[in-house]
Amino acid sequence: AAEAKPVYKWVSANEYYFILPTSQALAISGAGTESVKPWGFGFRAVGHEKFSKTGGLQFQRIKVDSPSTGRNTFYLWELLAGMAYMAPKVQGKPLRFTASALGDFGLSDSNFFVAPMLSVGLLYTTDEYADTPTGFTFDVYYRLADIDLDSVGGGRSGALRPALGFKAGYIFEGFWTVKEKKED
Repeated sequence: AAEAKPVYKWVSANEYYFILPTSQALAISGAGTESVKPWGFGFRAVGHEKFSKTGGLQFQRIKVDSPSTGRNTFYLWELLAGMAYMAPKVQGKPLRFTASALGDFGLSDSNFFVAPMLSVGLLYTTDEYADTPTGFTFDVYYRLADIDLDSVGGGRSGALRPALGFKAGYIFEGFWTVKEKKED
């Protein structure tokens, strides 16, 4: 009973990011394919270990301007969940490699969709001595599946094709930290 209890330290960081507009193909039923450029923003919990669980929320706005459907805007509300890898911090080297595999669970109008995503990127660490990663991020991601949509405008359905995208953000140190116990 007099044995020292292990001290657990939970440190989290939060990434806030923007999805940069990149061209994606939207196949419209009976009207061919249009190029759209979604933009959006998101929030993601970031772990501080080499491999960690990650999850977040994301919002995207997609504007369609097609002769067959007219002008229309629709939105994607997404929940991201998966695993992330972050290269260990090395003193004197502010760049760290990141990669993640995520499930994208989303809703657009009344459509529920699931699409796997892969992401690779760089973190420019602004405080190399912090327990949690902090700094600027730039990621390239790839959505591996179509997103089927009931309404993309003009009463037509469509599908967002698998696409490459970019996001830029900043990781802030988390709000909750349990300090280590000092030995007497």
